[in-house]
Parts: sequence; C-alpha cells; structure tokens
Amino acid sequence: MSPTRVYVTDYIDGKPIQCLLDSGCERSVISRNVIPNAKLTRTRYSLTVADKASLPILGNTNLHFEVDGNRFEVNVPVSSAIDDFLLGSDWLEANGAKWDFNMGTLHFRDRVIRAYRRTLGKLCRQITVLEDVIVPARHEANVPVKMADWDVPHPTNNWVIETKQLGSRVMTARTLVDR
Repeated sequence: MSPTRVYVTDYIDGKPIQCLLDSGCERSVISRNVIPNAKLTRTRYSLTVADKASLPILGNTNLHFEVDGNRFEVNVPVSSAIDDFLLGSDWLEANGAKWDFNMGTLHFRDRVIRAYRRTLGKLCRQITVLEDVIVPARHEANVPVKMADWDVPHPTNNWVIETKQLGSRVMTARTLVDR
C-alpha cells in the first residue's frame, strides 16, 4: 500500500516549505527553524504530543503563507522541538476544508489544493558505537558514536532513539543524539 497524500508545499516569504496536513493534530504548529525571525507573542496554553509528553512552545505567531496560489493565515504556536510545519484540524476547520483522501485533494469552497506523498530520499538513522564503554549500574554515560551516511540530510533538531532491549538486562531509553 502506498503512503497517503498528506503533504502540501507552503510558501512562507517566497520560500517553499514541505507541510504535513494532520487532521489528528488539534492545533497547527511550526518549527522555529522554519521561521527563525518571526515575532512571537506569549501563549496561554500548552501542547502535548501523542505519547502525552509536553511539547515546549516558544510563543505564537500570525503566519501568512501560500499553497497552490491560495493565500492563508493562521495563528500558530512555534516550537524548537519539531522539524516541520503541521497544519492541524484547527486550520482545516477554520478554512472549511473537505479532504478527499482518495483523490489527494483539499477543497476550500471554490479552491482545490492537491496534496502529495512525502519524498524523503535517504535519511541517516544508523548509529555505530566507536569504542567500548562501561556504564555502571544506575548511571548515565555519553557514548561516542558514528552516524552512517554523514553526506545525507539529518534532522535539524536533536532526535531520540526509541527504547530498545539490547541484550539481557541491557536497554537504551530516551537516548538523545545531538546532531
């Protein structure tokens, strides 16, 4: 089965940004990396992600953008903990969107926008430990690693390796890799 067409290309200040349409996300949110100079206002709410962890919000901004020649505006929280621009159900509802998943289109009254499947190309997610390290029980340690394929794009923020059982009584958890 091929992936669903859930991405559109937004243009913010003339710069193309790949944007995820996420009807399961109650509030649209954007990465600070996408709009590094945007003026932020204080926010009065907090956001949580799917695993109930808190998503740190730096503030809100009024964002003007264009998709397929159609101009839109959204008041959006800004976070440095994500890499992308997510347009959530708040934006879809505010614009009266009707999403045809089968055709990969969004209908806004008299406008139609075509969504597409994300093309990522190669991403690095392979890590090799460079040397033997002994981590005493109930301790943490920095372990020197090498990421495979340094010539391919890496996430713009730090990222987490999923919890995994490595062997008998050896487990990694909440391991943060600094890019």
